[in-house]
Amino acid sequence: MELGKHVVDKELLARDGRRAGKVDDLLLSLPEPGADGALPEPEVTAIVSGPLALSRDLPRWVFRLARLVYRVLGVADPRPSTIPWDRVAAIDVVVHLDTERDGEGMMALAEAVRRRYISKIPGA
Repeated sequence: MELGKHVVDKELLARDGRRAGKVDDLLLSLPEPGADGALPEPEVTAIVSGPLALSRDLPRWVFRLARLVYRVLGVADPRPSTIPWDRVAAIDVVVHLDTERDGEGMMALAEAVRRRYISKIPGA
């Protein structure tokens, strides 16, 4: 459980060194109990990041409002990115990933805003 304190809210860096968002949550799995009935430690299976990752813990009306805002920005089906834990290369001041940021869908919101608004600005 100490891992959560050292990983959540850290910045994600893709393989090429470009920013890819922040760690919003960790996805855990609970292994089967041992033969002696002892409960094993939970295992981290993925990092959750991106649109609506944190709003699920807020009141339902906030979740709906956030979903509406994302749709207005051009994200038709806003979902958090789930990055498998085996894609984590290193953890220091940031979390280094062994994947491209576009491959995991981490930039869906930024791409939608760029496509819908920024590309229409002359000279952009």
